[in-house]
Parts: sequence; structure tokens; C-alpha cells
Amino acid sequence: MRRALKWLFVLLLIGAALMAMSYAGARATAGKVVGSNPPLFERVIELNYRGVEDLPGTPRAWVISFDRTRLPETRRAVIYVSLTGKLIATRPADLDRRLEAYEKARQP
Repeated sequence: MRRALKWLFVLLLIGAALMAMSYAGARATAGKVVGSNPPLFERVIELNYRGVEDLPGTPRAWVISFDRTRLPETRRAVIYVSLTGKLIATRPADLDRRLEAYEKARQP
């Protein structure tokens, strides 16, 4: 019994480490998209392990949503990142272009 509990504990630690690495990868990928000082606020990060129904193929993904933005004509922004840290999609689809335009407009 003691050996079984030991293995269960080891498996839980490995699972927690994999989850933490996946989360860190998702944060890093989202950071590459939005930049160092983004005009996006109120970030919420959720793991959709059952799949994101809004995306084709219903992939499992981290959903990073920003409920407030300073971007023109954009009230909400969402970034979908796979469990391995790869960018799947963004909402709006041209989020990177809008962020670049915002940064260019701020420069003197």
C-alpha cells in the first residue's frame, strides 16, 4: 500500500510539473503576441481541456482573454494557445496587426 501511494504521489508531481510548464508556455506565447506593454487589461487565463468549441477541430487549449482594451474598435481580445505552447488563433483574427497599428500611432 505504501508503495502504491508513493507512485501516486510521484505521478501527481509529474502531472503538476507538466501543467506548470504548459501554463508557462502559454503565457510566453501570449506575451510574444501582445508585447511588453500591451493596451490590453483584465487578463483571464483558463485551460479548456475538453476543447474550444469555437475553433475548428475543437482543440484543447489555454484561453487567454482580455476583457478591456485600448485598441480602436476592439472591446475584447482572446488568444488561444495549445497545450504545447503553440499559437492556435486570436480573436479578433488580426489582433497582431491592430497591436502594431496602436504602437505606431503612439510613437512621435
